[in-house]
Amino acid sequence: MKTVFIIALVLAVSALAGPKIGGRVGYTTAEDPFSGLSADGAIFGGQITFPLMPVLGLEVSGTYTSTESDISMEDFVANYVEDEYGYNYNGNIDDLTSYLENQLGREVPGQGQMLSDYTATYHNLGLAGILRADIPMGVSPLSPYVGGGAGVHFVVSDADAMLGLIQQQTGGQAIDPYDHVFPSIEGVVGLTFQPLGAPVSMFGEVRLSKPFGDDAGDAIVTYFGGANLGF
Repeated sequence: MKTVFIIALVLAVSALAGPKIGGRVGYTTAEDPFSGLSADGAIFGGQITFPLMPVLGLEVSGTYTSTESDISMEDFVANYVEDEYGYNYNGNIDDLTSYLENQLGREVPGQGQMLSDYTATYHNLGLAGILRADIPMGVSPLSPYVGGGAGVHFVVSDADAMLGLIQQQTGGQAIDPYDHVFPSIEGVVGLTFQPLGAPVSMFGEVRLSKPFGDDAGDAIVTYFGGANLGF
């Protein structure tokens, strides 16, 4: 009975603390989803943390980042037919145009257009739920923490200009842009600074996100700095 009372008291105290809410900015190291090349850049987001116990909380966060790639229509179409039809492009543009005409029955843009560069933007919206454990440091305002959980990355492309041109050249047949959903596992390690009695805290964090699925790429490493409001 005493144990049950202590557990109930701990949960009640944690609930009284209330959730923390805040924002974050950082720098992410990742691969471009189309080319596989480096796509390092800025990332932005926010989070809300629900206390479960004095040293344990559930953090729900969302992040956004985008990258741009200058790619040729040849590469874009080759990637598309590989994803949709399993065609293995060998780098010979004549074989690619022959496949489009004879196997898919599509008109093919001129070679000049096929080799021209276009800019495609890829948008990455990440959502994650992380169980976070703080490591007590006595009366120190600094508190290290570690955590892990699961997430999902929604990656879409707005290569509208290229898609429109392809549609014109193929008799109006639609070609869908790059859009994928990648589930992921998440791991974090960080350090929180909260002055005694202050309703605001700041943190620095390293997050590792490993997406899964076709074309998911390697693990994404992100360095965050941010702040939270709440005790």
